[in-house]
This record gives sequence, C-alpha cells and structure tokens, in this order.
Amino acid sequence: MSGGSQFSRISSLIDLHLRPCAVIEVSSVSKEEERNLLIALSKVLREIRLWTGEEIDVSSDGDAEAKSVTQIADSGEFALNSEEQIFLGKTVGDLMRFLMVHSQHVQHLTGNVLLAISELLSAYGKGWGFFVHLLFVYAELSIGNIHPCSSVTITREHEDLYGVSESHDPAIKSKLQKANWSTVAGIFQVLRCIWKYLKQDFKDQLVDSYLNSLNSFISHIPWNLLDDANVGPKCAHMGPQMPKFIFLGYFTQLLSSVMEQVDNKKVQHGSVNGHQLLFSITKLVPSLFLCCLGKEEEHDDARIYLYFRHKLLMLMTRLSGQGLEGSVLILWLQLLHKYFQDLMSEQISMVEPVRDDSLEGSPFSASMFEENIQGTNLYHLKRQAIFLFIRCSLSLIFNEEVVDQQCECLSTKPCLSSHPEYCSHKKVLEELYKWLCQNLQHDTHRGSELYIEECMHFGSSFIQLYAQEDDLLFKVLLEVLCIPIPGSEKFDEVKGRTPDSQENILMHLSNLFNPLNLFHSFLAEIKYDHQVLLDYLISKDTGISCAEYLLRCLRLISESWEAFLQFSYVRSAKKWSSNKERKISRQKVNFHLEPYGTGKFRHGHKLEGTRGKPFDKAKLCLLSLKYSVESLHQKKLFPYNPKVLLRRLTEFLELCFNKGCMGRVGEGKLT
Repeated sequence: MSGGSQFSRISSLIDLHLRPCAVIEVSSVSKEEERNLLIALSKVLREIRLWTGEEIDVSSDGDAEAKSVTQIADSGEFALNSEEQIFLGKTVGDLMRFLMVHSQHVQHLTGNVLLAISELLSAYGKGWGFFVHLLFVYAELSIGNIHPCSSVTITREHEDLYGVSESHDPAIKSKLQKANWSTVAGIFQVLRCIWKYLKQDFKDQLVDSYLNSLNSFISHIPWNLLDDANVGPKCAHMGPQMPKFIFLGYFTQLLSSVMEQVDNKKVQHGSVNGHQLLFSITKLVPSLFLCCLGKEEEHDDARIYLYFRHKLLMLMTRLSGQGLEGSVLILWLQLLHKYFQDLMSEQISMVEPVRDDSLEGSPFSASMFEENIQGTNLYHLKRQAIFLFIRCSLSLIFNEEVVDQQCECLSTKPCLSSHPEYCSHKKVLEELYKWLCQNLQHDTHRGSELYIEECMHFGSSFIQLYAQEDDLLFKVLLEVLCIPIPGSEKFDEVKGRTPDSQENILMHLSNLFNPLNLFHSFLAEIKYDHQVLLDYLISKDTGISCAEYLLRCLRLISESWEAFLQFSYVRSAKKWSSNKERKISRQKVNFHLEPYGTGKFRHGHKLEGTRGKPFDKAKLCLLSLKYSVESLHQKKLFPYNPKVLLRRLTEFLELCFNKGCMGRVGEGKLT
C-alpha cells in the first residue's frame, strides 16, 4: 500500500467514526454524547491496533525492505510528501479536539488512539517523526493560546526541521481555541508513553527524531510566562492551577526519563541535536524551579509539591554527571539553598528513617484524577539534596577546569539567591565547611581524641543515611573519593591552590570524608558480610558502581596500608534484611572508638556475632569475597568479567601475607 493511501486510510477511519461527534461542545458534553464518543473512539482504537498487527507481521516475515524502513524511520530517503503531511496533519488536528473535551474518560481514550497511531507508524516505517513532532507543535501552540494575560504570543517565525509553521495549516489556531492546560497535559501524557515505547525498542533514528522535536519545543516556549509570579492579578480568572501542574508533572517526568536513558557518549558524540538538548534542559532548570515550586502555599496538594522537588533533584543529578560548567554548578547551589535548606539543615546523625522508607508512587503516575497516592518520602529527598550539594561543591573545589569561575547565571532573571558568596571557589569551600560543622555534635579541636571520634561518627552516620538506597549509596561514595587524603600528592596539589586561611578547612574536609574510614564504616554497616558485597556486585542496579568503588578503595588501601590497618572505630550492628536478599538495619546504632592494640573495646562494647579488630574483620570479608567471585567466575555465573577486581583482591591478599597479617580472625583461620 502506498504511503499516501496509508495516511489517508487513518484519516478516513477517523472521519468515519468521529465526524458525527465533531459537533459536541467540548466544555459541556452530556452523558449521552460522552457515551457515543467513547464508543466511536473504541472502534477507531481497535481498528488501528489490527493494522499495527498486520504491519508487524509483514516485518517479521523476512521482508528486508520493510525491516530497513522500520530501522531508519523518518530519514531523508523516506520523508513525507506534501499530500502525506496534509493527511497526517488532519489526523492529529481532528484528535486534538477530543483531548479538549471535559471528560477524563474521553481524554484518556483519545490519548490511547494517538499512542496506537504512533505504534502503527513506527511499525510501518514512515511518518512517525512528523507525527510526534506535530504533537509537540500542538502542545507549544496550545500553551500560547491559553496565556491571554500576556502580550507575548508564541510565533514560529522560521520553519522547523519538518517545515511545520503556523502557516502550514491555516486552521491550526482555530482548532486550539478551547485548548487548556488539561489539553497540554494530555498531549504530554501521550508523549511520555511514546518515550517509554522507545526505551523498550531503542532505535537511534527514532530517538534522535524525538529528541530534536523535544529540543524544538523547549526552545519555543517562553517559560517565564508559566511562572505565576510574573502573571499578575489580572490573570485570576484562569482558575485552579492543578491542570498546569499536571502538565509540568508529565514534562519533568519526561525530561528526567530522557536524561536517564540517553547515554552521555551518544549525546556528546553520536548526535549534535542530543547535545543541544542537553544544553537546553540545563538552561531550563532555573525556570522549572520557578514554574513547579514557586511558593509551597500555591500548590493545592502538598504531595505534588514534594514530587516536584523529587523530580527536579533527580533531573539535576542526572544532568550533573554530564560535565557541566562551573557557572551552572554555582547556580544550582543557589537553588539548593533556596528550595532545600530545610532538608539539609538537620544533622545527619539525628535522622531516624521510618521502616517504610521508599517512594510509593507519583501523583501523576496513572491518572491525573487518581486519588490517595502517597507523597514522596522526605528522607529520600534529603539524601538526594545532600548528594547533589556535595557533588556540585566538590566539583567546584577539586576540578581545576571550574575553579574560580564567576557566576554567570543561565536564567534571564537575576540570581535566585541572595547569597553571592556562592559565586567564588573560596565561598563554596566555606559553605561546605559550614554544612559539615552543623553535623558535628561538639566543637572540637583538630587533633584531639574527641575530634577523631567526631569524624568517625560523622562518617558512620553518613554511610547509614545512604545505605537505605543502594544506587545513591555508591554514587555518593564514589563522589567523595575525589577528596584527597592528607599527605598525598593530590592533597598537596589542591592545598597549593587553596588560600592559607582555608588550609584548615581543606584538612577538616579530608578528615571527615577520609575514604579509608568511610570504607571501614561501610563494611561495618553490612556487618562484614561478604555475601552482601556479592549481592551488590551482581545486581544490575549497583553492580558497576559497586565494582568501581571496591576497585578504587582497594587501590587506596595498597597506597595507605598502615592507615587502613590501624583503623579502630567499631560499632554494634544488626543483621541486614533486604528487598533482594539483604537490607540495612533500620535501627539506630551506637559507635565507639577503641584505642588500637587493646584487647577490649571502649565501654565494654563489642561487635555482635564477630570478634577481632576492624582490620581483621575487613580482611576476612574481602578475602571471602575473592573466593566467592572466583568460584562464580569459574562456573561462568558472574554477570560480567571480574578479572580486574580479582587482581586487586589478589594484591590485597599478597599485602596481608607480606605484612604478616594472615593470622587468626575470630574463631576461623584464613588459608
């Protein structure tokens, strides 16, 4: 069947079943009209799904041409002609009307029809990119039409990559006269589902086409108009803000999902447009904070306010791994100070998470009208905010490429913070120091026994805070590994760039985040159970990050053997339970400092179920891990090649032998 007839086939199907319903008044649909419309939409949906099955069958029969078309989708060779664009444009325009109907059931079913058309065009191999781009264009023009209080109107002065402009279809504005935020939310619900489909069947051409259209949408929207603070009292007639928040919810979900899926190398090297999208999203972040958060009291539902905080933190975290400029990191520290100070001000050691410490779901997850969805867990937000604060701060302090950059906010507005001290390397270090100091229980002098105990206690509390989320745990541990150990060449190099007045701050930072102490605390937190480490290593979520963390720590151990050997901070621990096999104990634990070389622990406390010094237990844990990994690797049961890890563990074993540390551990003997 020719391309033109394929698109005319879809258009004719919609005309056949939905044209009788076109006279319905979208703002006041009756029960009978709603019923007839739902029946008509169901017929259209059923027929399109049948056609999609036929297209898939054709591709699976070995038709090389059909398969190649599906793979390259909307590349230049298979671009639509004007007749095909007209048919497809008419199809999208006709369905837009039913997204405006004031009926959640009609909007939902219309969205399903649009999804079905997307799958049909993807299977057919032609027209998919143009179709998706039209959805973004309709969302863009709808936003322009529903801002009557602004003298600014959205115009497309230049034709975009598909040649779509306002003059492309003279009737496009008339079709959107009654568009509202629910319409835009419905479009983005469809666009999110289309992206989910792409994630399952990742095809470069389709993904690149989608990202191009998303980038175009972001570039054309005057985001300052969505900030109600700039709209003024004359816009009071616009009504409740919930539909706008629903759109913003779907939009932030989509951005976060895109940043999760698109690999950094693909963005930077495989697609110029992908790199432009990365820049566009990064630049958009300050405006998203204003649009989504603004003032807490503006939100009808506190759950949505919490959810926006969660999604924006997640988006920033994923963007922050893309090598951002110092000016962006400085701006983000301002945003964290403005919107998350309440979460970051509480002492880490005072946090006692509840047993049900998880995300229960999104207020936008299933339906914009769904009730009784729990909000985002505050402890999760606290961990996210602190992680991002640490990542941005350490990048500014220890990354020579961004040191001493001045604040050049990407926003068109003035700085969102009244704290210009963030705008220098010196002040970033001071602000990090202030945050660390508020987490120490006593005002101690560096070098004193109490100070050492405070540092150890902070490290243990820090591990315990993140141990309840495996993915964040290893991310934050890898992040703080960039802090050099006092006496190392890296430390002396950073010290040389640090003003004399801040040398003590740098030393304090290094003491609190001493990687050897944190590694010991991490092993103590899992009760030196090598099976827990093995679970991490073979997990698809934490395997790579856990392996990287172990490798880097083992290298540090070989370089600082005596420091690792003399660690003497121990605690009582409880056995883990897990969503997989194990999970960290939710009980608060007490840590005690023991002078190295004595046979008893301070105050008579010992580790439950284990004996010996921390080094002995760490040694037994790591060597047991070595034997377990070797056994699985020999049986070809380990999910990836662990040779580098095994080599490092073997080097650790050799160090134990060479240093005469292979004696008894507890009641067992290493051989």
